[in-house]
Amino acid sequence: MTDNITIDYQHFFQQLLEATPWPLVIVDRTLAIRYYNSQAMQLFETSGGIEGMNIEQFISDQPILLLIRQSIKTGSARSEEHASGNAGNVGKVGTRGAWKISVTPLQHTKTARSARRYRFYAVVIEDLTELRRLERARHDFIANISHELRTPLASVRLLAETLEEAIDTDREQAQVFLEKIENEVQHLTVLVSELHDLSRIESGQTPMTIEPVEAESLVREVMARMLPQAQRHRVLLHTEIEQGKTLVAADSKHITRVLVNLAHNALKFTPSGGDVVIGTRPQVEGVTQSFFVRDTGVGIPAEDLPRIFERFYKVNRARSKADFIGPGGGGSGLGLAIARHLVEAHGGHIRAESTLGKGSIFTFTLPVRTRLSR
Repeated sequence: MTDNITIDYQHFFQQLLEATPWPLVIVDRTLAIRYYNSQAMQLFETSGGIEGMNIEQFISDQPILLLIRQSIKTGSARSEEHASGNAGNVGKVGTRGAWKISVTPLQHTKTARSARRYRFYAVVIEDLTELRRLERARHDFIANISHELRTPLASVRLLAETLEEAIDTDREQAQVFLEKIENEVQHLTVLVSELHDLSRIESGQTPMTIEPVEAESLVREVMARMLPQAQRHRVLLHTEIEQGKTLVAADSKHITRVLVNLAHNALKFTPSGGDVVIGTRPQVEGVTQSFFVRDTGVGIPAEDLPRIFERFYKVNRARSKADFIGPGGGGSGLGLAIARHLVEAHGGHIRAESTLGKGSIFTFTLPVRTRLSR
């Protein structure tokens, strides 16, 4: 039994267009847009109707336009991926990024089977930029973790072989090799632990207990914790705290970790006789509180500053092998990435400034909960 339902085919057709998850436009043989969905309007960054406008007004990338013209000329479906570096176009297609363009001839009648008889062509535009970025990140991650594991594992293997030769002939030397093996294993343990922590933080699986915490108490706690390391390293460690008590909205354990990471890096790259300061700065309009760690160390090259908060990124090897590097060696390359993610999870921001040969300052902000006068 067939229901006698009157169908508004124009409305029905538009709903089919909207059901497509990607931007879709239907053009004629002159590239004039005849139909489109709302996703296409968002992509082209327009709020008005685009029917009758030429698709060239929204796509500047010539290889993409050539693909559409080839489909029109041959009457065949075409699909290609384009990594574009052009700019200055209307909308987004053709700017830097990765795009998959699929063009399909549409039969408007049952007899429209040749290239000349096709009058309309569906152009589907998929933005693959984020997908390709994630693929590159995964590739880089695998390469980095392989490198980070390969070096200490090779060292442990070599030390173990040497230990086997020395254990019966030179007990004192054998003990030295054992200690070195323990250090390498400890480095691997820290690397795996920090990698696990970073993964949990990035995926939002790290529990946060946000509560009012005194900014001054956070600084003093980190000062007390890092003082023994500073004394061993013969670096002057002190604090600079603004007057008055400020309460910040924070998970004290995680923010303490951020400050410890920053202070540890500062001590590691500051030569004996240098200074490291942990402190706070005045609030910005009573909304955010700034914390900072400043050192008089070797500094960071300007070309490295934009990337130092990336996972596994390390400043040039010449700096990392400096004679005055303190306990912990060159590090895992994850400490600053962890610090950035923890600060951002609190709704704050972190940045670094540095002058090569003079020192660095790392600053981050946290939301203020309230302020109390002394």
